[in-house]
Amino acid sequence: MTPKPGLFLARLDAVPNPGAIVVDFAEGEARLSIVVARRGASIAAFRNRCPHAGYPMERPDGRMVIQEGRYLVCTAHGASFALETGACAGGPCNGEGLERFAIALRDGGIFIA
Repeated sequence: MTPKPGLFLARLDAVPNPGAIVVDFAEGEARLSIVVARRGASIAAFRNRCPHAGYPMERPDGRMVIQEGRYLVCTAHGASFALETGACAGGPCNGEGLERFAIALRDGGIFIA
């Protein structure tokens, strides 16, 4: 499933700084999970799928692991990714980053661009 432009992801104040949240969507049988990450003024959205093994990256309770206030960490195997860009920062991602979605900020909200 590909997110449609204008899809509301979250309110900016709902995303910890630094940190990330997971938002899930369903359309019929299709499912989409997106990580919305924030570090300072940098906001980014990524498909919630680690490139190493295709697993969702959050903990079983739905929370994201943030290391040193700079990295998203996949809880399955420990691959880490830069909060701002989704670039592989270490671990079994072997240089492959997260799939990033273009976003727009307006009226305190984060939307797919």
